Amino acid sequence: MNLKNKVGIIGCGWLGLPLAKSLIKNNYIVYGSTTNMKKLRLLSDENINPFFLYIGEDGISGNITEFLENLDVLIINIPPKNKNTNEYSIRIRHLSIAIKESNLKKVIFISSSGVYGTNQGKIDSYTIPKPSSQNGTNLVEAENIINNNFSTTILRLGGLIGPDRNPAKVLSSKKIVYNPNGPVNLIHLTDCIGIIKCIIKKNKWGKTYLGVSPYHPSREFYYNSQCIKLGLKKINFAKKSNQTYKEITDNNIVKELGYDFKNLNLE
Repeated sequence: MNLKNKVGIIGCGWLGLPLAKSLIKNNYIVYGSTTNMKKLRLLSDENINPFFLYIGEDGISGNITEFLENLDVLIINIPPKNKNTNEYSIRIRHLSIAIKESNLKKVIFISSSGVYGTNQGKIDSYTIPKPSSQNGTNLVEAENIINNNFSTTILRLGGLIGPDRNPAKVLSSKKIVYNPNGPVNLIHLTDCIGIIKCIIKKNKWGKTYLGVSPYHPSREFYYNSQCIKLGLKKINFAKKSNQTYKEITDNNIVKELGYDFKNLNLE
């Protein structure tokens, strides 16, 4: 591997920061952005080249030109802020213009399995998204903006779990939760990082991958087993409710990327 490979990560949060640290361990040079000025020192302490960047509806604050110059790969990891407006696509359009003005060609866009409707059935990477939420619609539009201009690989991640993050904690606090028999579509932080690194290493550009563990127990079984492990009260699932079905598995993660899930059982 070229020891001078430079990777930029826009959004060094729950996923972006450990991803950056993992890339650095593999001898990549990493540039990372944050919207929090106080976090710049943290990034620097982790040997990440730190940048303050804020991508808003009115444009980009911070030195985006310097951040993008000389990068080999850019990873865009910024979620929508307001899920009920088109602000996200406006922000991504600003970023797209900035990328066009650089010489950067290789982009990984972190999206979500939320682009698929709640009742789309069995889904793979060839399934056309039919969003059932405004947030899903916003993500599809953002994907198209980035995808139409660069050698972009889109990674649609399932529900994220890992250190200090498990949906069971939120569900346990709700009075009632629906769809107990629906399958979970989750991915562990370890595998998010592993898949992204695999895309870069194997130069898989212009692709769409679904970062979801092929383990799909029912929501009731999985989340209540997690509640037991976490010492939480069991979730009150509605036994009689309209059932929706969405099960996501991407065989190309194994076939094309040659990636083996490290945390298959979502522990």
